[in-house]
Amino acid sequence: MAKEIFDNIIGYDDIKITLKRIIDVLNNPEKYKKLGTSIPKGLLLYGPPGLGKTSISDEFINNTDRKIYTIRKTKTDGAFVKYLNQVFKEAEDKQPAIILLDDLDKFSDKEYRDAEEYVAVQSLIDNIKDKDVFVVATANNINKLPNSLLRSGRFDIKIKIDNPNEEDSFKIIKHYLKMKKISDDVNIKNISYILNGSSCADLEKVCNQASIYAGFLDKKTIGMDELVRASLELKYNNMNVESIDKDDKYVLNTAYHEAGHALIGELLEPGSVSFITVAKTDSDTKGITMYHNNDYYFYDIGFMENRVKTILAGKAATEIVYGTCDTGSKSDIHRVYDIVERFVDDYCMIDFNSWVRHTEETSEKVKQSKDDNINKLITNYYNEVKEMLIKNRPTLDKLAKALKKKKILFQDEIEEIILK
Repeated sequence: MAKEIFDNIIGYDDIKITLKRIIDVLNNPEKYKKLGTSIPKGLLLYGPPGLGKTSISDEFINNTDRKIYTIRKTKTDGAFVKYLNQVFKEAEDKQPAIILLDDLDKFSDKEYRDAEEYVAVQSLIDNIKDKDVFVVATANNINKLPNSLLRSGRFDIKIKIDNPNEEDSFKIIKHYLKMKKISDDVNIKNISYILNGSSCADLEKVCNQASIYAGFLDKKTIGMDELVRASLELKYNNMNVESIDKDDKYVLNTAYHEAGHALIGELLEPGSVSFITVAKTDSDTKGITMYHNNDYYFYDIGFMENRVKTILAGKAATEIVYGTCDTGSKSDIHRVYDIVERFVDDYCMIDFNSWVRHTEETSEKVKQSKDDNINKLITNYYNEVKEMLIKNRPTLDKLAKALKKKKILFQDEIEEIILK
């Protein structure tokens, strides 16, 4: 069976379809010219480092029927500009050709956008606009590049490469673990929950670090414990579940806080909580509740209200159980106020008397109305959450005690406790 283009690139399905289309245009220009198509002249792939932009661009250019030229910054400034001119001239002489400008944003050490190297690239691209030479570039930070260089006619197609989503993270982790010996208890889906939003390079790093932990313990296979440890340490700044002291009085307190988030989250939006954990950072005990990505988060007011209630549930659970103010809910309260301010002001959910125009013309009466409505909504949400937690107190206790014991609970374990 013939190998498909981009088979060795995991995930990024929509991007790969776009790139396959461009390859077809470059390899079969006459077919498109008959349709009146203007053949694109350049492609820019940009985004954070560690996402495989160079691998994707290499796969792209290697599947075009063109002479390939690759330029990376390996020379001093003056010599490098001379080298740029030389390569572009050779590509023009050998057309049809394709030029890869890898890490374009590193072509100059200078901070200003009109640096000599970028001016040279822009001029060279203009010089070949009537030639059969296609330019591909990769960049981590396009803010370093001149706007004039980024415009259509120089780079007709610009594609942002983002961190892999939850589904792609699963595929990438599975790919890296295929090369290692893993035990039967490994649940790749649960590891992808922890690492959701991480770069491809970080996913590979976690798999390798887990193998180091297993080897140091003289294990024959990599287990779930090693993968969880490596994942939390990378994603949450050296957070470590292994160093948790179960007798620490704050561990159960933190466990109740996270259990409150998870319980309300699952009651309101079943399947929305990826995992909860209590772990040790460099300084203290902390907890995390992670939710699945939701593309409609800012489009569904009902879902946003449920998320507000879920965030408030940590404070509510702790205060129900211990009868004192939860001092660990500061960041939760800030998040809640930011979201509910949007309800009252931006969305005019209550009325039109609380919309602040952000100008001097806004009256103090309107500003006061906005503050009053925000506080009223949050108080109502909080009271509703407390009632739900009190009604489901036995389940809250089970979740908190299970979390204290296991230190991390994934979606399937949370659902099992709630549904019992």
